[in-house]
Amino acid sequence: MKHSNRNHRAAQGCALALLLAAGSARADSSGLDWLGVVYLWGADIGADYRDRSIDASFSDIVDKLEMGFMGHVEAQGDDFGGFVDLVYMSAGDSRSVGPASVRGDLDMTLMDVAMTWSPTAERFTGPEVFGGFRYVSVDALVRATLLPPPDPTINAGIDKSYTDFLLGGRYAAPINENWRLIFSADLSAGDTEGTWSIAGYGVYRNGPHRFYAGYRHLEAEVEARNTERVDMSFSGPALGYGFAF
Repeated sequence: MKHSNRNHRAAQGCALALLLAAGSARADSSGLDWLGVVYLWGADIGADYRDRSIDASFSDIVDKLEMGFMGHVEAQGDDFGGFVDLVYMSAGDSRSVGPASVRGDLDMTLMDVAMTWSPTAERFTGPEVFGGFRYVSVDALVRATLLPPPDPTINAGIDKSYTDFLLGGRYAAPINENWRLIFSADLSAGDTEGTWSIAGYGVYRNGPHRFYAGYRHLEAEVEARNTERVDMSFSGPALGYGFAF
């Protein structure tokens, strides 16, 4: 499959927009506390299309990753704040499944833009709720060729974008001065048939530096061609580095 240049440009543009927005907002909003995080999400990828199921583990596709960007920018005031979270990946995988040779390619952009409300006095600590929008763009193709040739080739694919309303909550539990445990859950609906995710992280704080280790799971159901549905799941450990300013 020829990967979509549109998705590459969108991911690069979103990443640049995050940096520019953070810099300009920092200059104008000295009353806000800011946090920027870059992270690696070692996700296993699963997809069900029609009656066919395809699974690709991170260890299978990491050496085929063509491009990836994962980042989070957030600002908090005394009661309200906001964040942008962006995940982009481009990957491919080939394998034999029973009597077929299967090739899968994926370009995916996932971006959350949300406002947060925190009732506690300490920023980035305690319970929070958030709401906003989730943007999902998927360009994927699965090609299964039955062996031996010249048996038919079956193509299944999707190339669409979706925008949902997003609602969620999280809790940052202080363990001591340096350690936090963070749990979050969210769901969205709108253009997709529904998405949801859960995550848990341990965070070590040393001055402005933040070190994250945890686990994230995301599921999304989207409508493909001819009203057919595709179920996708992304699940695995995550490691990150953040800087507070």
